[in-house]
Amino acid sequence: MQLSLKLRQGVISLVLLLFLLPGSFFAIEQAFYTQLLTSTEQKLEVHMYSILAEVQPQGEEVALSNNLLPPDFYRPDSGLTAFITSENKLLWQSDSSINLQFEPPMHQILPASHEFVLMEQHQKKFWVLSFAVLFDSGDSTLPITIHVVQDDDLLQEPLQSFRTTLRQWFVGIAAVLLLLTLLAYYWTTRPLWLLDKEINKLEQGKQQQLVGDYPTELQKIKEDLNLLLSSQNRQKQRYRHHLSDLAHALKTPIAVLRTSKLSEQPELREQLDRITAMIEHQLKRAASSGEDVWQKQIAVRPLMEKLEAALSKIYRDKGIQLEIECQASVSFRGDETDFMEILGNLMDNACKACHHRVKVTAFGQPLQLDVEDDGPGIPEHKMQDMFERGTRLDTYKDGHGVGLSIVAELVRSYSGVLQVSRSPLGGARFVVRFSETKTRETA
Repeated sequence: MQLSLKLRQGVISLVLLLFLLPGSFFAIEQAFYTQLLTSTEQKLEVHMYSILAEVQPQGEEVALSNNLLPPDFYRPDSGLTAFITSENKLLWQSDSSINLQFEPPMHQILPASHEFVLMEQHQKKFWVLSFAVLFDSGDSTLPITIHVVQDDDLLQEPLQSFRTTLRQWFVGIAAVLLLLTLLAYYWTTRPLWLLDKEINKLEQGKQQQLVGDYPTELQKIKEDLNLLLSSQNRQKQRYRHHLSDLAHALKTPIAVLRTSKLSEQPELREQLDRITAMIEHQLKRAASSGEDVWQKQIAVRPLMEKLEAALSKIYRDKGIQLEIECQASVSFRGDETDFMEILGNLMDNACKACHHRVKVTAFGQPLQLDVEDDGPGIPEHKMQDMFERGTRLDTYKDGHGVGLSIVAELVRSYSGVLQVSRSPLGGARFVVRFSETKTRETA
């Protein structure tokens, strides 16, 4: 199933809004978070060097004055603390760690190396920068590790603030993009909508040519379609004129034959009647409206009711029960004369063949017609051949066979199918299925 151009553009715009904007949001947020981590590590490194500059080893202990450090290290709950450890032993901690539930890492790292890691203790997260050094104290050396710890909340606060600001901006950007997308969608699809509207008017016979002003891509289609419509109309006119001329030319020799003594023979008169019927049929077709049949949408139910009223009067003495099933919305895309010829012949034959009941059903798009009767039906060995040109069932008495060649020809001209089978009512069932195509063959 092919998606329409409008739906394709709508899907593309929706994908851009749903994936590109959120993707950009998370990319920018991640970039800010990475930069925030780098800034945090650099800040902790500065504090670490400040502590290192004040460390005084005293044997296996160290001395350090908190007053020489930044204020955050001696203010409790500041979120910034420091520890000095040596060989799994805590040598020193800043005053800001008094209320802090944190145990510095005791694992050994190589001297003059550092690590920056995220640790979680007591359901809280901490960023820890550790730096290992060796102090020379005379005959021995003292390995120490300085740990500068920052509460993760200090990192999350600016991140949350940035995320809130970024979200507000992106909501505004999304609203503007949505508006621009809708305007672009309307601007780019409006020519398609106008073209579709004009084609519908052509189908309804409200105009004969496309007259809208379209973009370059559609202008060529418009010109080609107008050329095709003009050519088709000229061909239809030539066909009608030639058909009318031929039918009128044949009427004179037929009239002469009717006045001859040979016409008194039953076989010859029957053939003359058939030729006359065909000529009258072709004359009616030639005299029908010059509009292209694909431009018409004929309501079916009023035509069925008109035929029902006429046939009820013709077969009043037979007491036929004529049943019609058709919704008011059902329509036939074609010529009204052709439709009346098709349905009229089928209903007339059904009324001739039936005992008391005829049922006619019309439904669907494309249209399907079902004509059923409760008569004797048609032998199966004759069902396949009865629509062939030149074949005749000679069943005026039983009904079926009269005008079926005309019906079959008309149905084929609309690329439709005419089938016959056994009806649940007991007689014959004729089914006409028209094609979805909007055009009818004219020659």
